[in-house]
Amino acid sequence: MGVWESVKDFRKYSNQYLAAFTGTLLMLSVAASYGWTSPTLPLLLSDDSPLPITPDESSWIVSILVLTSIAGPVASAWLIDGFGRKITLLIAVLPSIVGWILIGVGESVTVLYISRALSGISYGMAYSSMPLYLGEIASDRIRGSIGTLLTVMAKSGILLEYVIGPYVDYRTLAWISVAFPTTFFALFLWLPESPYYLLAKQRSEQAEKNLRWLRRASDVQDELRMMQAAVERSQQNRGTFRDLLTRGNRRSLIIILGLGALQQLCGSQAVIAYSQQIFDQVNSGLKAHESSIIMAVIQLVTAALSSSIVDRVGRRPLLLISTVGCAVGTFIVGLYFFLLQQEVDVEGVGWIPLAVIMIYIVFYTVGLATVPFAILGEIFPTNVKAVAAAIYTMFAGSVGFGVSKLYQLISDEAGTYVSFWIFAACSTAFVVFVFALVPETKGKPLDQILIEMHTSTTRSLNCFSGSQKKEKKPDLQHGA
Repeated sequence: MGVWESVKDFRKYSNQYLAAFTGTLLMLSVAASYGWTSPTLPLLLSDDSPLPITPDESSWIVSILVLTSIAGPVASAWLIDGFGRKITLLIAVLPSIVGWILIGVGESVTVLYISRALSGISYGMAYSSMPLYLGEIASDRIRGSIGTLLTVMAKSGILLEYVIGPYVDYRTLAWISVAFPTTFFALFLWLPESPYYLLAKQRSEQAEKNLRWLRRASDVQDELRMMQAAVERSQQNRGTFRDLLTRGNRRSLIIILGLGALQQLCGSQAVIAYSQQIFDQVNSGLKAHESSIIMAVIQLVTAALSSSIVDRVGRRPLLLISTVGCAVGTFIVGLYFFLLQQEVDVEGVGWIPLAVIMIYIVFYTVGLATVPFAILGEIFPTNVKAVAAAIYTMFAGSVGFGVSKLYQLISDEAGTYVSFWIFAACSTAFVVFVFALVPETKGKPLDQILIEMHTSTTRSLNCFSGSQKKEKKPDLQHGA
């Protein structure tokens, strides 16, 4: 494809990219709330703290956001069909705006807790609603790149907090950060509602108008008819939690909940939330905030490249490589902190844990950070995907709360090395889980994947190939 063809191609999809970029500013905003703790906690725990806190209070500041994020999918499920995708996303950002304002004016730890709780609600609502909006506005050809934008913008939000936080004071960072969600709100007001939602509400004229704007085309009747048919199928086959407990769906549920637990128990969220405190213990020659910035840049670049890798290498190989990499990385970092606690001279090798954490972030981002979401969209029938996604989000949030809360307590009481060795042990155990239970779905039609999930004899244990073998189709209730 020549340069001119590329330009014309971009112009064709430019309105979709504009809507997706503006929409994913919400992801940047809520992810910034999570990354905020890395540069801020060392300041609040210092002798000249603007708001003195204890180590136990610092663990609550991190974990309250994760805890309240569990409520996000519940709120979104109620709002998204009743009021629409757009209104839900605009409502989702409001707690985040209030949260940043409370940090800017608050004078007590209690106010800080309330702020983090509100930010957590926004976090959970955004992660459970935004993928649906992006999937419904994107053309088939660019759905992959638009879906990747969600992760890239989230990592950008973390990077911004890492970059700005060390160089401004505590309250200034809050006032700068509130610009992210307010900018999203001001811009997203002018963008279109999902045509799928409008069709479901019998607002076909508005759906056609929005689709013409998104596609930059005057004739969208064929696509509109396909959307209408999809909406009718969805309304006829609404799934419930009980549908998840059938044999094939139950197997899929075990797989996705296991991957959700693995995402948290490999230590990723603790490393991101406490990165500056972790690097502060490492004598690498770099300042702690400089190491955190490098880590965030690496994570952002890896996330941007990960979508093409998933479709080339496959799901199982990436999950296995990622999990093994996380296990080895956390073990080595734990060994460094163990030697440090035993007063062994490690001054000359301080660069090793720094380098290993950077490599760990690459392994995590290329596999565990992205692949579970791809698998979630492939191993469930259409009518139960939304229910499965909500359960996955709430379960992963519950495990993440435990990790975020206990990391600080275990590190303070037993040593940082114990926390990292727990992460290593969990990752090692989950290697067996991934190999034994997670199917390879690369290159397979969705209906074949569902056939394999609903039969006991079609599981592919070859993690390096996506079998195309045809099977007799079982009775899949509600279809793919």
